[in-house]
Amino acid sequence: MIFFLSKVRFSHALSGCLLAALLCLIEVRALSAQSKPPLDSRSPQQMIEEYRRVDRYLSRIKMPDQRLLLIERYLKRSIPNDDRDELIDTASQLYATQLMKYADEPARSKFYLDQVHNFLAAYPSADTPALQVMLLQADYNRAETAASRWLADPSDNESHKLALETFLKITPKLVDYYKSLNHRVDQQWDAIDRMPPGANREAREEANRELEGVVGRAAFFGAWSNYYLSLAEGIRKPSKYSKTSIDLFRELLEMKKPADNTATRQDPVDPQRLGLEVEWRARALIGLAMAEILDGDLDEGRNCFKILESGPTSAEIVDQADYWYCRGLLNADQLDEAAQFGRSKIESFYGNTSPGKTSLCVLLADSGLRQKDASDAVRQMGIEGLIGLAKLGHHSAAIKLIEKYQVDLQDSNDFYMMWLVGQEDFADAEKTKSDASYRVAQTKLRDALAAPEAEKDLLSASECRYTLGWCSYRLNEFEEAGQNFQDAVAGLKNPNPSKAAESAWMAFVCYQALTKEEPRFGLRAIEVLEDLKRDFPNHPYAQKADYFIAKLQQSRGSMGSSIRQLQTIEPSDPNFWSAKFDLCNLLRQQVDQATSEDEKKKLAGQLKEVADDLYSRLDKKSAPTDRMSGVARCLLNVADLARKDLVPASDFATYVDQTKELVAKLPADDHAWMDYHYQALLLARTRKNDAEVAEHADWLLKNAQGSSYEQTALIVRALEIDRSVAQTTTPSNQLLEEGFDIYSRLADHFGVTMPLVQQNKNTKVACSKAASFAEKLQKWSDAARFLRVLVQAFPKDQEYLQRLGRVEFTLGNYDEALGHWRTLLVGLQNGSEEWTEAKYYQLACLRQTDLDQAKKVLGQYQLLHPDWGLPPWRDKIKTLAEQISGSASP
Repeated sequence: MIFFLSKVRFSHALSGCLLAALLCLIEVRALSAQSKPPLDSRSPQQMIEEYRRVDRYLSRIKMPDQRLLLIERYLKRSIPNDDRDELIDTASQLYATQLMKYADEPARSKFYLDQVHNFLAAYPSADTPALQVMLLQADYNRAETAASRWLADPSDNESHKLALETFLKITPKLVDYYKSLNHRVDQQWDAIDRMPPGANREAREEANRELEGVVGRAAFFGAWSNYYLSLAEGIRKPSKYSKTSIDLFRELLEMKKPADNTATRQDPVDPQRLGLEVEWRARALIGLAMAEILDGDLDEGRNCFKILESGPTSAEIVDQADYWYCRGLLNADQLDEAAQFGRSKIESFYGNTSPGKTSLCVLLADSGLRQKDASDAVRQMGIEGLIGLAKLGHHSAAIKLIEKYQVDLQDSNDFYMMWLVGQEDFADAEKTKSDASYRVAQTKLRDALAAPEAEKDLLSASECRYTLGWCSYRLNEFEEAGQNFQDAVAGLKNPNPSKAAESAWMAFVCYQALTKEEPRFGLRAIEVLEDLKRDFPNHPYAQKADYFIAKLQQSRGSMGSSIRQLQTIEPSDPNFWSAKFDLCNLLRQQVDQATSEDEKKKLAGQLKEVADDLYSRLDKKSAPTDRMSGVARCLLNVADLARKDLVPASDFATYVDQTKELVAKLPADDHAWMDYHYQALLLARTRKNDAEVAEHADWLLKNAQGSSYEQTALIVRALEIDRSVAQTTTPSNQLLEEGFDIYSRLADHFGVTMPLVQQNKNTKVACSKAASFAEKLQKWSDAARFLRVLVQAFPKDQEYLQRLGRVEFTLGNYDEALGHWRTLLVGLQNGSEEWTEAKYYQLACLRQTDLDQAKKVLGQYQLLHPDWGLPPWRDKIKTLAEQISGSASP
């Protein structure tokens, strides 16, 4: 049985006295300091016994380099030929093991390769099959690199020649070495099974396991070599190479070859037993899949990749699985299958790039575009690769491939192709800075956004709008630029928040530039900045937002005059909808700033009239998304005013229900969703509908993190958790974990600082609750974080001091814990249960930090409390007293 690259660790009890061990090490170091061994009058038998004694010691403490040095020194002495052969064979095995261990570390690998070549030159008999396998790996690595270059560029004849010559040389050797070494391993296990237990058997077992690793290497590289040799010889169909490759991979993975297609389904392979968490075993399964495809069995190839993805395989390798499957299809000249597979994968790409997705797109593009006389299907495969790169945001890479293969996309009506052309035109315009060049890019990007695909891919359309915004900005067309920048934010926010914040800021810049001529754009600029603060609170632009909002409000002058101006805009005006949205925002600001209740209600009534008018005019089936969103937010403003009794309270439910109908048609990341769920939560609370309260709170918890709405949702969920915990004496771990998560988020939302904890009762409760859940979960560091702030804020609070004292003690922070328990001892009633607990922890802390002082304090305690105090601390202090008394002072 083969365990490829198995890493088995043995624990050995080191024997012998310290003096003998030191003498051994001194002896080896003395040998290494000499260029040649000193004259030695001892008999060969004495020297060999000495060598074995030192070698056993070095073997136990895992020092292979020192063992190799020791062997080379003793080979220069006069020892019998049989013993010399034994030393040479041991050295050969050690070098093979070290080459295997450091095969993936170029510097260490080269060091051992140089050492091996020198050793073989001095002792040719050390040239064993195991050592040759490891030496052949270096040849394989060079050949594989050359083969990869050639497969990526079939015109690279030099790489093809190098790969072919090398694989022809090493492939049969690797297969022969695998067979002979595998046979030797089996013989060794047979011999070992007959040996009695003991050190000799353990040493033989360890050596044979190391040899198994070499056998696995021979199988692995032999299988891959056969696969690449088939490709290098131009054999893209079943052959002796593909069959040998399959056999070796299956023996390595211990996967039986299914007798037919039904066998695979009747006797499925358990992915959990293949050891796919080990990288080399996962790559062996990839090799098997590609060899099966080359051998004509596409179903089994697909099955291997399914096993790979369903096993404990690393995420990095799973990410690359689609690339290797497609690579296998292309290597086997299964072009139609590769094109169909690539198309199905590219269709599912929407942002969220990864190395594997990128590699797949480049592979498709290279393979489909490099051939000038390729079929339409193959060329379309190349176009799909370009589309995938565009969808993943790799525009520069796609444009380079377009230029490399001179792809003409000017007449394309596809969104992605027009977008890429527009991107390329914009890049050219950024070099020339000419209006004409920006106009060309602007036209192409507008055409791209008019294509049907743009409506289905929000991220790509947002990327396109972002570039279009820059085109319009360069042309000083600020209104169109601002609108495009603002519209791009929604799609960019999740996959690329930094770019989304940049787009929001540019929208503000554009609207700000228009405010002098048209004051109404000041409202849009303020709205963009408010959204920027809410959506990207930690971005540097958000830190500047308040200043610019204040400046815009100052520059606008009287809000009343702006309101009157906006009220005069007729429905026939092309800016009617945006003006009315601005009017709603202005009226809401005035409501909040009004000083009298009558004035608030008057302004609220005006806002209600505007919202009702907009709602009645809205085509609820086909209105643009931005218009639908604007009306929804106006309605929610009215709902909020109804909740505050500034318009009839009965309107609260009416306007929330009207908004629900509108937001259902909006993208999931539209701002109106957050406002709706907040108002709907408040409405559900007034109706005492616990199920709806939970539903809206859960949505806000998942989607409104960092906003003011999150706080309300956290409080609602926290109260539910408190009720659930109170209903049971043994809350589940899941409930405790959620309790900790909710209360820690709530505490962080309030601010975990001493002044805030002192000033705000809610902050204090949230910190205490978060710490309590952390204590129950034994998350001591998290508990300490909250309790430390509580004790800073309330340094005499008994409960906080006790809890923090226990936590600090558990964390091993004995000095900190001691301070808290001493404070409690001063304030608690002498002899009470709480005082006795504090005394116990004081003694326990002193035992760890100052044993002499611990003994003094213990003596005083025994004198004043001969009965040892109150239970349950009485027995604990007795046990602790024995430990303190039995400990020696440092």
